[in-house]
Amino acid sequence: MLARHRWLYGAVPLALALVWAAYGWLSSEDGQRPQAAAPVFTDWNFSPYARGEPLPAVQHNADAARAADAARAHVQTVLERGSLRESELDGDWGRWVDGQLQPSRTLRQRFDYLLTSLGEADPAQLRHWIEQEVTAQKSAAAARQVLAVWDRYIALQQHRFRHAPNVADPTTWAAALAERSQVRQQLLGRDWAQAFYADEEAAFAQHIEQRKAGVSVEPEHTALLVANANTNADQLHAQRVQQLGADAAERLRNEDQAWADWERRLAAAQQTLNTLAAAPNLSAPQRQQAQEDHLAQHFSGSELQRARALLLKER
Repeated sequence: MLARHRWLYGAVPLALALVWAAYGWLSSEDGQRPQAAAPVFTDWNFSPYARGEPLPAVQHNADAARAADAARAHVQTVLERGSLRESELDGDWGRWVDGQLQPSRTLRQRFDYLLTSLGEADPAQLRHWIEQEVTAQKSAAAARQVLAVWDRYIALQQHRFRHAPNVADPTTWAAALAERSQVRQQLLGRDWAQAFYADEEAAFAQHIEQRKAGVSVEPEHTALLVANANTNADQLHAQRVQQLGADAAERLRNEDQAWADWERRLAAAQQTLNTLAAAPNLSAPQRQQAQEDHLAQHFSGSELQRARALLLKER
């Protein structure tokens, strides 16, 4: 009896195995043999995690996080112990409606306050500080919106304008104002440009009209308006002084002014050459000679060669 039970206990697993084998045979694609079983990986050496090595993207993120923390700590030290110590942050992080950042002048005031630390901290470090501060006070989504405006504002500060307003030369004011207004709208967008600069531009435009009409104005008022128009150039010069020294910064500023003067003269010559090219009373050889004469009157030496190469290359 015991031997019989043992036989039954052994027969049941065998029967089940035969059933499963038959099922695999019938369910195979060709009906002749069962499909091969999927391979099972038992060797973890193929995985970088098994070796304790982070993936490149993971390592990059870790390095970026450490760099951001170091930048924020540096800016915080500058604010607490540098030239801005014992002062309070000007402006705020802007006006918000339903989680969306709205154009406001107070955000520019906050940016300008931070930019006065140029030389002690650079724009990239300030950017990290802004990101972490706004994230802590509001949210990561809010920080992204503020940084989007910051990036465009920094691009505006670094823009090289062709027309520089001169306090002693009122004829330079209108062109400088028009150029700045146009570039501000291009880089910031119309709404943000108006929020940041509408008051200054309106005041400067009114001042220009008053001078044209012969209205007497205070020299200090003129100097302030012109200084506001040159804010980005002054900030760039301050950064250079801190990083390179006063002499080197002054040389670079002179080079910037010379370059702006060159571009102004080149643009004026381009306009005249276009007029001559369309003159109906001149033949083709006469137009070419008139253009050559005009360049020779306004440029000389190597500048004349450069002007010819730039302005007559397609004529």
